[in-house]
Amino acid sequence: MNSTADWIVVAGFLMAVLGVALRTLIMMRSSDAHPANAPSLTGGDLVRAYRVTNPRSSLPSMMWASLSAGLVLLIAGLLLEFR
Repeated sequence: MNSTADWIVVAGFLMAVLGVALRTLIMMRSSDAHPANAPSLTGGDLVRAYRVTNPRSSLPSMMWASLSAGLVLLIAGLLLEFR
């Protein structure tokens, strides 16, 4: 086992978890801002509603960057491990 590959896997996993946590936070904040008597929003609609209500927020960009970079690092680290 290569220690560099281990750290790449760990960093990728942590970044992916951070991205999922940010997505959960965005969806929770968007759901709280949504009126209770309106039909409920799901998935991507909650993220779009968050972007509409908070146009200057950088959380959606940070979420996508963290998820993308985390998955790339995770896949690269796993490929290095099994090589």
